[in-house]
Amino acid sequence: MLMTLMLSAPLLVSCEQGGRAEVARRVPIIRISAGVSTGTFGPFSEALAHGYAKLLPELKIELVDQPGSVRNLEALENETVDLGLAQAGIAYMAYNGRLPEADRPLRNIRGVAVLNSSTVHLFVGPRSRGRSINDVKGLRVGVGPDGTGSALTSELRLTALPTHAPRTLGVAAGQMADTLLAGEIDAAFTISGIPHDEVGRATRDGARLIHVNGPAMDRLRSAYPFFRSAVIPAGTYLNQPEPIETLSIDIVLLTRKNLDDALVRQLTAGLFQMLPRLSSELDFLRGMDPERAPATPIPLHRGATLYYRERELRR
Repeated sequence: MLMTLMLSAPLLVSCEQGGRAEVARRVPIIRISAGVSTGTFGPFSEALAHGYAKLLPELKIELVDQPGSVRNLEALENETVDLGLAQAGIAYMAYNGRLPEADRPLRNIRGVAVLNSSTVHLFVGPRSRGRSINDVKGLRVGVGPDGTGSALTSELRLTALPTHAPRTLGVAAGQMADTLLAGEIDAAFTISGIPHDEVGRATRDGARLIHVNGPAMDRLRSAYPFFRSAVIPAGTYLNQPEPIETLSIDIVLLTRKNLDDALVRQLTAGLFQMLPRLSSELDFLRGMDPERAPATPIPLHRGATLYYRERELRR
């Protein structure tokens, strides 16, 4: 799907005297990768596109469907989109040639801003007695659709377990709760802001959140510093009487290296101009720290760097 959010005239035309040929100049088009429709990527990408269409009417904004972090990064690398979201860890691995699906480092991607921090949710079915990630060894674990950061980073967490690695299964976006409650999998991962609708639906029908902690996860954080310790407060979901120890990972907004510097500076400034409204519409953005925004896990785009330097000078 490709959806145009601002329909401006596709050409700006000037006519020369004496019947000379018309000279056309194209309106700049910004293609935003939409990501998975559930969780945070889809709602944020759509809100960002609508915001840019209103704030920067001189641009033409398009949303392009992509199924998650890995595909977003590939589209940026191949210059088929201009802006996209990814988990910080996936961006880091892609840029440094550690992405299993890529045969080379993706060096055409650049950072714009660190956004929110997303939280790892691991939940089990109503009949499970599991209390932590160590109890899913040897079980069937849903890890999200192929090509998503959720699937890849879930695999990292599970392979960190010392023995009896679980059997991982790709589950379509939006179907994790139903698949778990139907008994087709024993546990499920999702990475999102808090609270997450699908986790809420699963816990209302008896599923439980369990801890993502212990020595194996400590070793994982040492090997992959983009994972950080986090807590899901008690009572966030039904059947959750205690705080859940888990991990979190940043979400980053990215662009492609060759996008015009002045345009990326304009887009970065626009993001922060829109931030109060976006935060009021999207709960998961309320924890965004503007001071951490430049700390992307890959090099910043030159245009984004210009904006952050100007912001510092204005203080």
